[in-house]
Amino acid sequence: MEALWSAALPLLRQQVGERNFSAWIEPIRCVSGNGEVCLEVPSRFFQEWITRHFLSAIREALTQLGGEPCAVRAVVAAGDDPQARSVPSTPAAAANGEPVRRPRAPKIGHLVPHYTFETFVVGAANEVAFQAAQAVSAHPGRRFNPVFLHGGVGLGKTHLINALAHELLRRRARMRIVCLAAESFMNVLITSLRQDQMNAFRDRFRQVDALILDDVQFLAGKERTQEEFFHTFNALYGAEKQIVLTSDKPPAAINGLEQRLRSRFEGGLIADIHPPTREMRLAILHAKAGSHGVTLVPEMAELLVQYGGPSVRELEGALNRVMATAAVRGAPISAELIEAALRPFRRARPVVSVEAIQEVVSVRFGVSVGDLVSHCRVRQLALPRQIAMYLSRTVAEVPFLTIGEKFGGRDHSTIMYAVRTVETKRVADRDLDQIIAGIECQLRELPV
Repeated sequence: MEALWSAALPLLRQQVGERNFSAWIEPIRCVSGNGEVCLEVPSRFFQEWITRHFLSAIREALTQLGGEPCAVRAVVAAGDDPQARSVPSTPAAAANGEPVRRPRAPKIGHLVPHYTFETFVVGAANEVAFQAAQAVSAHPGRRFNPVFLHGGVGLGKTHLINALAHELLRRRARMRIVCLAAESFMNVLITSLRQDQMNAFRDRFRQVDALILDDVQFLAGKERTQEEFFHTFNALYGAEKQIVLTSDKPPAAINGLEQRLRSRFEGGLIADIHPPTREMRLAILHAKAGSHGVTLVPEMAELLVQYGGPSVRELEGALNRVMATAAVRGAPISAELIEAALRPFRRARPVVSVEAIQEVVSVRFGVSVGDLVSHCRVRQLALPRQIAMYLSRTVAEVPFLTIGEKFGGRDHSTIMYAVRTVETKRVADRDLDQIIAGIECQLRELPV
C-alpha cells in the first residue's frame, strides 16, 4: 500500500495542482489497513477537508495505478489532533486547590518525520540556506531574524524548515513552535474572524517561540491577512522570537505584498536555493534510495537523473514510481523498468521564446528589455545581454541568425562569441553558474 501511495503522489500533484498538493496531500502518511488504503492525517478538520475535496481523486489515482478498485479511508493520527494538543487557557485545580502546572506543549503543524538535517543533501546550490537554518537551530531569535528562504518549486525549502523545526524541538523539547503554510495561516484567520475568536488567534500565533511560515507569496493581495500577519510579525520580532519564512521568489519580486511587510522580510537574512547541479542530484538520488534500502548502480542512477526533471521533488517522485513499479512487478530495477515506469509521466518540453528569455533575464538583473537589445556598450549590460543570448541558444534552441535579429540586428558571430563567453564563465564562476541554473529552471516552468 505504501509503494502504491508513493507511486500515486506525482499523479496527484498534476491533478490537484502544486498549492493544493503541498497544503493537503503532502502531509498525508499512508499506513497499513485491512485490504484498504488508510491515509493518516493530522486533524479532524484535515480529515473532513480531504474527504470532501480530494478523496475521489485519490481513489481514482490509486485504482488507475493498482489496476483494480481501491478502498480509501482518511483517519486522524493518534495524538496528532491540534485540539488534543492545545494547552488549556485556565489551569485545572488539584485536590488541594492549587493549580496543576502542565508542561507547555509545542504548537506545531504536521511535520514530515524524515525531513531532517541528516537527510538533507547539501551542495553549492543550497549551502547558505542550510547553514542559516543550522545557525537558527542553535541560537533562535538571536543570530539571524527573520530568515527568508526562497527558490523554485521542489528545491528543498519545505524539507529545510521541517528539519529546522525538528532540530529546535530536539534541543528544546518545551519550545513552542508554529510551522505551517501561509495558506493555513489565512484559513485559521478566516475561521477565527467568522467565529469571533480573534483573541484566541492572536494568543496562538503571538505567544510562540518560533513561527515558521511556508510559501509566504500566498499572502500577496490578501490585505486582511497581511494586516494580521504584520502585527504578528512585529509582536514576535519585538520579543526576540524566531521567524522563518519561505517563498518561491525573493521579497522584492512578490507582487501584491505590502511595502511594510517587504521591508521587514528584507531586514533579516535572505538565502536563495538554486536548482541542484547534476552531481547534487545524483547524491540526492542515492541518499533517498538508500533510505528505502535500495542500491542503485551508476547506470541506473544516471538514467533516473536524466528522466527525473530539474527539481528534487521531481527526482524523488521518479524514484518512488520506479520503486513502486519494481515492487508491483516483483522485478529488479533495470533500464527497461525505469523506461516503463516513467515514460507515461514525462511532460512535454515547454517552448520558450527569445522574448520570454529577454523578459526573465531583464527582471533578474534589473535592466530593461530595451537595454538588452540595444547597442549600448555600458559595462553593466554586457553580461546580462550575453546570458540572454546564451539562453536563447541553449534553452530556446534558436539559430544564431535569428538570435541576432532578436537582439537589435547583431551579426551571428557576435552571438557565437557571447555563447562561448558564458560557457567559459560558468565553468570558472560557481556563483554565476548557479544564477544561470536558476534562470534555466524558471524558464522550464513557464507555461507552454
